[in-house]
Amino acid sequence: MRSGKAGSFVDFFKAHPILLLLVLTPGIPEYLSGSSALNKIILDPAAFFIFLAVNLGLYGPGVLLIREAKIRWHKGWATVLLLGAAYGILEEGIALSTLFNPHAGPVGQLGFYGHFLGVNWIWTLGILSVHMIFSISLPILLLALALPETSGKSLLQSGRAIVSTFVILFVDAFILFLVVFRAEHFWMGMPVFLGSLVAIGVLVFLAYKVPAGALTPKSIMPAASPLRTGIIGALFYPSILFVEFFGMGVKLPAVIDLGLVVLDQVLYLALVLRVIGRSNNERNLVALVVGLIIPIGLFGLISEIPFALSALADIIAAVLLWRLWRKYPPKAQLPEVPRDYLLQ
Repeated sequence: MRSGKAGSFVDFFKAHPILLLLVLTPGIPEYLSGSSALNKIILDPAAFFIFLAVNLGLYGPGVLLIREAKIRWHKGWATVLLLGAAYGILEEGIALSTLFNPHAGPVGQLGFYGHFLGVNWIWTLGILSVHMIFSISLPILLLALALPETSGKSLLQSGRAIVSTFVILFVDAFILFLVVFRAEHFWMGMPVFLGSLVAIGVLVFLAYKVPAGALTPKSIMPAASPLRTGIIGALFYPSILFVEFFGMGVKLPAVIDLGLVVLDQVLYLALVLRVIGRSNNERNLVALVVGLIIPIGLFGLISEIPFALSALADIIAAVLLWRLWRKYPPKAQLPEVPRDYLLQ
């Protein structure tokens, strides 16, 4: 039984599930990771709120539209991942140009190592997987775990709401494109720009066509304990960084390192599908999320030293995940209702 402030927060988000999604993204990929510095709310409040508005206008519509497509098309997590990749191209490619500009700030040496035909290929594979998981999949999963009554239910219930969400997304992306163009004087060129649009279109088409059960877990019950599942989650982000920078450090041909990044991602996905299970896996899913966000949370703390206000985001995430852990006791006999979070 809920009581006090905790119960009030739960009731509030039950009544406003879209707001919970908007806390989770850009919360996880931007403020937990330190990509958007939370300490700017003290050091530079004007910049903080400008970036907050931009982030909400980009991530929020993206996750809402992808969740809506999954529900309306009656699809599974393969669709979410494919559309997450399409979203990543829109954000990192068209809006921010980090997929193409070798001098983009976040890219570093990966702007030159693996740059071919106007694309930072190794950076692209790594950052798209980050958006697929942290920007899109985890918020959708956590919403369904926190508010299972929203599973399978539309949050954009009219055509007008969907169109408005698309408009916000594309206006935000266009504004970012203009800002980056003026600030960095970079234009990817028409062939790369058109290629990006084609890639987005192909990914959306594949997302629509892929079978709902394309990423069905191997076993009915989880094949690993929550602890082992959490460890598997914690390996994802560090393993991507290790493969990217190891190849560059030992001067492997970029095409070989590109193949290793792909192999790392494929093997990781196969491992998760092998152990996560299809039923009574709620605690394993929570543990997987904990493992996934611990490395980026640590990265956010380090990036803001000595004024690491991102610790506040870590505390909020810890409280949310602890409440989800307690919400699903071991081997609970849960009612048979559709659950959006089940990997099916």
